[in-house]
Amino acid sequence: MSPLNFDTWMRNLDEICYSQLGVSYQDLPDQPFKDWYNDGLTPEDAFFEMAETSYPGAEFSNVYYQEFDEYTDADPGL
Repeated sequence: MSPLNFDTWMRNLDEICYSQLGVSYQDLPDQPFKDWYNDGLTPEDAFFEMAETSYPGAEFSNVYYQEFDEYTDADPGL
């Protein structure tokens, strides 16, 4: 079991969803969150489980960093 209580664990998962996808976990298909929590998954592990189910084959670890890099590499005169 996680050292976090379940409510804190879910808030952490929600923050990861917002940072990686721009939406809450509540906007995605239902998942066995309580089971994952009881199994000892971290919120990060749960996010990747959920992402693999909802978006198979997609890369999420650097989604927003890549977007930011594309803008910072742009010609300053643009």
